[in-house]
Amino acid sequence: MLSRLTVHPFAAGAMATFLLLLPLWVPLLTPLQALVPLPLLLVSLRLGNRAALIAVLVLLTGASVVGGGWPFPLAVFLLFAAFPLLAARLLRMGWQTSHCAFIAFLLGNVVLLLLLGGSTLLGWDLPVLLTREMNTMKEAVMTALTEQGTGNAAVVELGISLDRIIAWVSLLLPAMVLTSWYLIQMANLLIARNVVQRWGGAGLAGENLATVRLPFLLVWLLIAMAALALFAQGAWRYVGINWGLFLAIPYFFQGLAILQRALQWYRASPVVRAAVYTALFFWTGLVLLVLLVGLFDTWIDFRLRFFDNKEGENPSGR
Repeated sequence: MLSRLTVHPFAAGAMATFLLLLPLWVPLLTPLQALVPLPLLLVSLRLGNRAALIAVLVLLTGASVVGGGWPFPLAVFLLFAAFPLLAARLLRMGWQTSHCAFIAFLLGNVVLLLLLGGSTLLGWDLPVLLTREMNTMKEAVMTALTEQGTGNAAVVELGISLDRIIAWVSLLLPAMVLTSWYLIQMANLLIARNVVQRWGGAGLAGENLATVRLPFLLVWLLIAMAALALFAQGAWRYVGINWGLFLAIPYFFQGLAILQRALQWYRASPVVRAAVYTALFFWTGLVLLVLLVGLFDTWIDFRLRFFDNKEGENPSGR
């Protein structure tokens, strides 16, 4: 089905538009929006830049129909279309998937630094501003529930729950948004890579993702941000928390590479592999474990110790 829908740019754009807009009417299908970049990636890899631009124009036209002026189509382009266009072009030029992932990581860091640095220079206290806006929305919701006759106890309990959510969101919103963006781009990039390989893999550079390793110096930046989050106050603590969380995300993918290497080593069946990767979507504890394995691999080097004893003298670049 994907092959048929991505053989023509209008069909690919229509598929992306469908994935974007359907959840607006059926909120339970919101996770489908994470797949919006996939048809754009596939049509670009198959047919080139012009076809990809046509598909993106179809998507943006569909976003414009929803209304709200130009901000919504612009947000759709930045969140779902800009990186797929860049990544597909780089892949067609011979770049590896891990290189594209690194570019996305750099872009996320640039945006995060501009946001955090710009707000600091302008004197904006982002947690306070976000808390104020979300409290306004909370009060509107609680007033509406009270007017509808909802019991006082239920309204008070809801208010307490919303206060907790507001406290976390106001503290972590920049990292949450950029982490979500990065994970969506990486998921679609990996899916597109797998799909294109099944179609023959024409034009894609060969790469074994189970051997991907992060630069050793990155961990020191992560440790510095953790120190700020734990010991600093005010704006510096806010920077440490949000930048540190974003810097930790690549270690999840390093842990995922170790997991993939382990499954290869033990010759796990396709059913077992599918079960393990499916569990990552539903079991938060497993996600955290994979991230920690990826982080401690910086020093322990699990693959060299347990799987790749003949890989080389200095495989992790230390």
